[in-house]
Amino acid sequence: MKTAQQKVIDYYTRKESRWWYSLLLKGVKHFGYYPEGRERIPMAEAQQLMVDKLYEKFDLKAGSLLLDAGCGEGGVATYLASKYQFQIRGIDLLDFSIENANEKRARLGLEKRVEFRIGDYENMDFPDGMFDGVYTMETLVHATDHQKTLREFHRVLKPSGKLVLFEYSMCPLENIPLALRRTVETVIQESSMHSLPYFVHERFPEIVEKAGFRNITVENITPRVIQMLKRFHQIAFLPYQFIKFFGLQRKFINTTAGAEGYKNMVKNDFWRYNIVTAIKA
Repeated sequence: MKTAQQKVIDYYTRKESRWWYSLLLKGVKHFGYYPEGRERIPMAEAQQLMVDKLYEKFDLKAGSLLLDAGCGEGGVATYLASKYQFQIRGIDLLDFSIENANEKRARLGLEKRVEFRIGDYENMDFPDGMFDGVYTMETLVHATDHQKTLREFHRVLKPSGKLVLFEYSMCPLENIPLALRRTVETVIQESSMHSLPYFVHERFPEIVEKAGFRNITVENITPRVIQMLKRFHQIAFLPYQFIKFFGLQRKFINTTAGAEGYKNMVKNDFWRYNIVTAIKA
């Protein structure tokens, strides 16, 4: 039987995921931030603005050491290191993502500021109290055990170190109409978002406090990411009609999520995009 971690790896290595993230998003695996009145900016610019928002939430001085938990191809870490002079350690389950991240690090001359390696953020070998800050950029949803993972984040943070999570939440599954619920459950299963069903709206303070954090804030920024969801819907709509007709949703899970996300999930407040901040107690 495959481990939960292997299922995450399988999701990101399947052909449709490689196409979706490589061709459409250029290797970047997070949403963009669209300030009010700037909804027409390019997707790549919006994604950089989302990382600027991460920097604002940290409010740490240059040279601070951060952990990028689920670093992907290193876009967030290298941007933070280049623009804001942070020191960053990034870990990810995917070997090809780490390979691409290290190539990016070398190309940008960031070898002294950034390190990437294959790793599982649920079981890290970093020493206690190593980091000034820890962040996830839409990766905690893939954790097998989100409470164990948050306790690991707490362990590796320095006293009063800061946690920043850019993560989704959803309403209880039973509140979603049955037909849509089946699609949502399929998306969760096939994209290996093991922890998402536990991230119910308004529950992040309870979840994070249980891991030992304090001064917890949650900001719902869904209105600022809607433009990207609209774009996904536009791209996915036509192919999804064929996918749905032939019952191929499981094979084209990103297209399915793109087609259904804006039309059904966001408009009905079934899904939100949150920024969670907390301090190590």
